[in-house]
Amino acid sequence: MGICERMMRVDAPADVVWAWMSDPRNLFRVNMLHAEVVTDETELRAGAVITIDHDFFGFYQQRRQARVREVGPYFVAFGEFKVPDEPGRDPFPHQQSFHVVPVDDHSSIVVNQISGRYVFPGAGLLGERLFRRYMPTLLDDDNQVIAVGCGAMAPSKVRRPAGLLLWPLRAFGARYVKGSPRRQLLDQMRAQRATAGADV
Repeated sequence: MGICERMMRVDAPADVVWAWMSDPRNLFRVNMLHAEVVTDETELRAGAVITIDHDFFGFYQQRRQARVREVGPYFVAFGEFKVPDEPGRDPFPHQQSFHVVPVDDHSSIVVNQISGRYVFPGAGLLGERLFRRYMPTLLDDDNQVIAVGCGAMAPSKVRRPAGLLLWPLRAFGARYVKGSPRRQLLDQMRAQRATAGADV
């Protein structure tokens, strides 16, 4: 199905961005499809397994695991798959990586790359089209939430992904909409910035 790569320049040095991202309890909260992150890990390390409950737009849930394959300077790569005892098929086995590229003392670039394939009835006909249309939106959102998490961007500047497939169905997933790790993170950073008197 190919590869999707999205980049975002962040107004924070690479050390600051990576310090926040290198905690798996932070990094795996940014994805809008992650309903709950279950891990005792406090730093990224090769071989670590992070359990992630997924909520696909409020109408389908699945427990998945991210296994960290590689960790290097400002870099992490992992594979994500359905847990073996979870019923049903794995709709999107994939590999993902994040790389923070230093620009200068005050900024850096977050490079977010994913590759995988859809596995569902009709994926042969629709999979490539869905991947190319919607994956950039998902990765852009990841990058924006990372920028918020490391303090480089106001939560109010995170754009709601326009036109995302099945977005209205999220209204039926109240726990997901109101209690997802991503939403909690944005609310937490909004409160911190309000306390500090910064733009929220």
